[in-house]
Amino acid sequence: MSRIQSLMSRKALAGVAGLMVLAGLALLLAGFQSTAQAQTSWRTHTDRDHGYRVEFPGVPSQTQETTPQGNVMDVASLEAGSTGAFLVIATVSAEPLDGVSALENATTGAVDSIAGRLVSKADLTIDGARARDLVIESGEGDITLRTRMVIQGSTFFQIMAVGPREGPPEGSERFINSFRLTPPPAGPAPAVQPAAKPDKSPVAP
Repeated sequence: MSRIQSLMSRKALAGVAGLMVLAGLALLLAGFQSTAQAQTSWRTHTDRDHGYRVEFPGVPSQTQETTPQGNVMDVASLEAGSTGAFLVIATVSAEPLDGVSALENATTGAVDSIAGRLVSKADLTIDGARARDLVIESGEGDITLRTRMVIQGSTFFQIMAVGPREGPPEGSERFINSFRLTPPPAGPAPAVQPAAKPDKSPVAP
């Protein structure tokens, strides 16, 4: 845990999105203690609370973590062999996030948190939301991280595939590209008021 604690103490990050990425990567470096084991059949995982769906090659475990800043992270994770994992981390901020600055801070946070090297970066939109793809190699050369970051209102999503230096695990592109935002569940239908009965009282002459 000392490596994670040293990452948490770094001051290089700016902004809440960068801190969310730092906390999310700490989960990766913790050894995936809570992740389920990958299986062979792909299935859709749906999170109605945060409004997304994604395909995992198995049934992911679901946990909840809290960052040092008090942000709650809901994590769906699945191991890929002995050296990799697939994760989706959803973190809700107290205020709506500015998409441009949040992605910049998150990019800096992701690279700095593992003293890594940014291999590639590409901006895109996912269902109308700002997003960014990153490939990062850790400074120690033992981790390759393929991640997609998506900003939707006050929610920050991290869709991660992590593997050894040779690259992310098989199925990474399918996993990451399957992530979609979904509309919130519809609220209860408004109550229908009964029609007023016509007045049949006799009319005075």
